[in-house]
Amino acid sequence: MKNAAKKAVMGRPPLAGEPMIQVAIRFPRELLLEVDKIVDERFGQAERNSVIRELVAEALARRQGR
Repeated sequence: MKNAAKKAVMGRPPLAGEPMIQVAIRFPRELLLEVDKIVDERFGQAERNSVIRELVAEALARRQGR
C-alpha cells in the first residue's frame, strides 16, 4: 500500500470564501498618504489593501444610494 499522506502544495493557501482578483492600480503620492493615515489611525490592525477595499466599497454604496 502506498503512502496515504498528502503531498505539500506550493504557493499561497486558498482563501476561505469567495476568491479575490488581484488588481494593480497607481495612486498619486498624496492620495496614498491619506490612505496610510487611515491605516495608522487603526494602530496597525488593518493593512493598506483592506483599507482601500473598504473605501471603494463605501464609495460604491454611496453611489448606489443616489
